[in-house]
Amino acid sequence: MLSFHKTLFFAFLLFVFWLPIPLGSNRPWAWSINEIYVAFLLLGCLFLLPAAQWWLAIQRAKVILIPVALFTLWSWVQSWPSLGLSSDQVLAFISAVKSLHYLQICLVAALLVDTPRKLKILATTMIASGICQAFYAGVILLLELQTSPFFSLPLSQRASGSFVYHNHLANFLMLNLCLGFGLLIAELNHQTTQGWRETLKKLLAILLSDKAFIRLGLVIMVIALVLTRSRMGNVAFFVALSIGSLLILLFYKTKPKSLYLLIVSLFIVDALVVSNWFGLDKVRQRLAETSLQNESRDDVVRDALHAIQERPLTGFGNGTFYSTYPSYNQGKVVLFYDHAHNDYVQFTLESGLIATSVFGIMVLFCVWRALSAFRNRTNKTMRGIGLGSLMAIIGMLLHMSVDFPLQAPATALYFLFCLLIANWSMTLPTPKYRSSRT
Repeated sequence: MLSFHKTLFFAFLLFVFWLPIPLGSNRPWAWSINEIYVAFLLLGCLFLLPAAQWWLAIQRAKVILIPVALFTLWSWVQSWPSLGLSSDQVLAFISAVKSLHYLQICLVAALLVDTPRKLKILATTMIASGICQAFYAGVILLLELQTSPFFSLPLSQRASGSFVYHNHLANFLMLNLCLGFGLLIAELNHQTTQGWRETLKKLLAILLSDKAFIRLGLVIMVIALVLTRSRMGNVAFFVALSIGSLLILLFYKTKPKSLYLLIVSLFIVDALVVSNWFGLDKVRQRLAETSLQNESRDDVVRDALHAIQERPLTGFGNGTFYSTYPSYNQGKVVLFYDHAHNDYVQFTLESGLIATSVFGIMVLFCVWRALSAFRNRTNKTMRGIGLGSLMAIIGMLLHMSVDFPLQAPATALYFLFCLLIANWSMTLPTPKYRSSRT
């Protein structure tokens, strides 16, 4: 039974790593493959894992599982033609299937990630996927290719990796950068050292350990994040990094010198030195040139708010912005928009205030759990992972206000993983043979 559990866990990690590769899983053929794969994973868990493990897994992740299940049920109800709740039953049905797929993934993750060690492996797998995406995106851009090697998609002067949309890559990297920062904090030696000579010795020891892989990975992902030229992607990461650094300074009782060096290096070396070599000035230029006169996204949001007033509680059907918005376009927007470029507005328009509020409460509760883990857990791994997931959630909440990162399955699922990690950082017990503390 133990070997089957290891096989299922490896298959799950393979799926996590695979998610961004097929165009961010944002094509029907890609999410269809994913849905079939996860369905078989869930069947494997159903036949191979005992009922007691199911019950314990659901109890530990019920903060996420219950809201996602309710949202899935509401999506199915919206797709029923007889109720007339959706302006496009076909799109609502497709979104309901996606929601069920997300629920299945959360359930599989809850069943298979049941120890702090597996939680760390999951976070490491996500970070490794981010590093690979960052390296691929940077190399392809610097080679100045006209089309992507695998899917022959046209390439621009902005890094997109295997994603179609550069801002989705930026969001994906931001999530993994935050997790990587938290994991690196967890790996630091929190014992105080006497003098800079001892500090230097420990820093050299870091270069010969797995911490070096994470640190180098952070540099690679920062470079790729800058190469996306994503305004809010870069802003969201550095805001999350600033908040995370402030929390460390406020709540860490013993602060080794290596901690200060890490924070300073992330801001100075990555942000000011490395990023300047790879185009941070172009990101600054895009931020400076941004104006409401040149942007039509605010008009889209304004029109969408008028549509929300018509059905504030129930919405027009999950996934129906594509077909609903043209009817409410007041003529100021001439470009085609299949998304609102504001996930808060799009979720409210499609699913209504009630369903959106349920999700909002779930996210806030996960924020509280992650912060509680960072402040109260004594296990350094759980504290670091709690901090990383908290930073990732903050970054996502910022990015959602000006874009649609939750509309791509890869970024949406990685955000769900971050919510699960935030919850687990507080609920997963530390093995007694390692520490008697929790």
